[in-house]
Amino acid sequence: MKICLVGFGKSNKQLVNILLDQGHEIYISQDNKLTEEDIFLLKKYDIPYEESHDKMLKNCDLAIISPGVNPYGKAGKIIFENNINYTTEIEYSWNFIKKANPKSIFVGITGTNGKTTTTSLLGHILHCNNSEVFVGGNIGVPLASAPINAKYYILEVSSFQLFWSKNFSPEISILLNLAPDHLNWHKDLDEYYDSKFKMLKNTQKINGLSIINKDIQKNINGNNIYAFSKDFLKNSNIIINNKTIKVENEFLNFDIYKENTVAATIAAYNLNIPISNIEFGLRSFKNLNHRIEFIKTLKGVSFYNDSKATNVHAAVNAFKSFRNKVYTAFLCGIPKNEDMSSLIEELEKNSKNIYVFGDMISEIKKYNLSDKFIFTENVDKALYMAFKNSIQNENIILSPAGASFDQFKNYEDRGDYFKKIVNSLEG
Repeated sequence: MKICLVGFGKSNKQLVNILLDQGHEIYISQDNKLTEEDIFLLKKYDIPYEESHDKMLKNCDLAIISPGVNPYGKAGKIIFENNINYTTEIEYSWNFIKKANPKSIFVGITGTNGKTTTTSLLGHILHCNNSEVFVGGNIGVPLASAPINAKYYILEVSSFQLFWSKNFSPEISILLNLAPDHLNWHKDLDEYYDSKFKMLKNTQKINGLSIINKDIQKNINGNNIYAFSKDFLKNSNIIINNKTIKVENEFLNFDIYKENTVAATIAAYNLNIPISNIEFGLRSFKNLNHRIEFIKTLKGVSFYNDSKATNVHAAVNAFKSFRNKVYTAFLCGIPKNEDMSSLIEELEKNSKNIYVFGDMISEIKKYNLSDKFIFTENVDKALYMAFKNSIQNENIILSPAGASFDQFKNYEDRGDYFKKIVNSLEG
């Protein structure tokens, strides 16, 4: 079979050896220059490539599409106009593993916010159960790199991956929440939401379990649906089928992480993991970098890095976790064409001050604001001013509500820089 890898990023690179071992002809179709390292690798294996989508893409039997490839760009036009069969690395790898290991159990986790935390948490619980488990997907570890003999495969799945996939059907699908996002990639909000629902509908077709936030349950039908909400977690306890599961972890009891904690716990319970092992996994789980990550307390002021919060929904939920505390908020980055009203209302009502910098300034200024909002040049100046004007037991929180690319390489770079500046304050 002639297979064209459309885009040669991390996920498609992992497929090369699998495809060659299967005896396929492979082509690479990019829409930009390949790196010298990539060209060296392709020449080593005698794999043809093009750096502008054209003949190689048009003449393949199957296109395996990198998640970032926009369906309304040049590649998408070629694929749809020529009726080319297509899939994704995650779907191709899933098929490959299921054929070799039919008893394997896949869990797919999607949603607008909280995917990585939920994926990592469920994987951690299964590790604590001494289970053979692979954790990956959109979390940064391609499924193509997984061993074929694991019992569980816990995968974060993005709307981009789901758009280009057709039949990906994990035994358990989780949809955490939905809010406007990635509208610069998807045609409209309906397409974005439909991509998320696709996985759960496929799971229903194989009589699997769909775990879905009850706020959006009406959008899916089936016989094996478990509707949940963050309210299932109360007083550090989750009750499932009259069984109480303790959540003795301050981080997981934050309002923003309750949905993640409940969903992961329901999945673990339905995988027949003993309650004692679930509780140990919940208790021993550490919060991830850039997700309400506690940095330090300095002179009575605590600092938190939530740089991963790149949209309004994520930022609102983060700040809700500090409602009963004194806090100063930092907003920044590139807005995603979202309504900021809910975020501004939350901050006006509950925060001490809000510092805004970067491209976010022009968006925030469109709204009626109080003098709580302070506009400044960059995070350095905002942090200096906020710390100088802080009081005992105050919290300073970077939860930007925007993408990072105006001033940083990515959200990790932004979060790391914020931590660096916080750590320099002591001097």
